[in-house]
Amino acid sequence: MNTDTELPTYEEFLSSLGKDTQFSTDVPFELLSTIRYDPFLSKTKPTSVAEIAKDNFFLLPEHVERIKYTTKFFSELDGDCFKLQDSYYAITEELLLNQLTEAIEQSQVSVEKPLKVRLLISKSGDAKIELYEIEARDNLLDGVLENFPDSRRYDIYVDQSPVLVSPFTSFKTTHRDVYTKARKRALPGNSPREEVILINTTSEVMEGSITNVAIKSNQGVWITPKLTSGCLCGVTRHFLLKKNLIQEGDISADMLKVGRDVMLMNGVMGCVRGTIKGIVSV
Repeated sequence: MNTDTELPTYEEFLSSLGKDTQFSTDVPFELLSTIRYDPFLSKTKPTSVAEIAKDNFFLLPEHVERIKYTTKFFSELDGDCFKLQDSYYAITEELLLNQLTEAIEQSQVSVEKPLKVRLLISKSGDAKIELYEIEARDNLLDGVLENFPDSRRYDIYVDQSPVLVSPFTSFKTTHRDVYTKARKRALPGNSPREEVILINTTSEVMEGSITNVAIKSNQGVWITPKLTSGCLCGVTRHFLLKKNLIQEGDISADMLKVGRDVMLMNGVMGCVRGTIKGIVSV
C-alpha cells in the first residue's frame, strides 16, 4: 500500500485492514474536521475578514484532501452518505476558504486571535462551522525540536483496553465513543494538557484521543503508527511524513513505558511533546 505521503485508494484501504474491522455506518455521525485559524501564519497579520488569506488556516490543502478522501470512502461504503444531487460532496480550497471566512465574519469574533474551527458535514452534505478561541503559539512545529519547553509538555497516559479498528478510528467523525471512554478511564484531570494513547486489538499503538502520535526509534528517528494500525489519517501527520520529519512504522504497546518522550500532533495544535505518566490496566 502507498504510504500516507500519498493517501491509499479505497480498495487499498479496505484490503489493508484486518478481518475484525467493523464497517457499519448505521450509527448517526457527521464528518468532523478541526482547523486552526491563526493570524500569525501569514506574512501580514489580518486586521479584518477581507485580509484573511489561505495561509491563515493551518494546512488548509491537507484538510481539503482529507475531506475529499473521507467523503469518497464513506460514499463508496454507503451510497447514501455525503452525496449531493447524485455526485460526491464536492469541496475545493476556494470553497472551504470562502465558507471559513464567511463564518468568521458572521460570528464577529476577532480576526487577530487564533481560533479552533470545527467543521461538521452531515451525511446529506450540509456543513456547519463552529469557532472557539484558543491560545497563541509561536511555532506550531516546535514539537520536532529538542528544546521543547517543559512547561508546555503534555502528561500522557496509556489505556490498555483494546480498541477495534474501524472507519470511525481511521477517519475523523462525531462517532467518538471509544475516545470518550478512553479519556474517562485514563485521564486524571490534573492538567489542561493531558492525552491518552489507544491500543488496538493486536496490541499495536494506534493514536491519541485527539492526536496522532510518534515515538523515537533506537536510531533517533520519529516513528508514527501505520494507517493499518487504525490510526487517523491526520493532516499534521501527513504533512510531517511529506517533510520526512517522521516515518511510518510498527509500534507495539510494550514500547510505551512511563517516562518515555512522545510527539503529539493534530491540525489545531500542530505538534507538541509529552511524557508518559502512567499505564492504565484493562
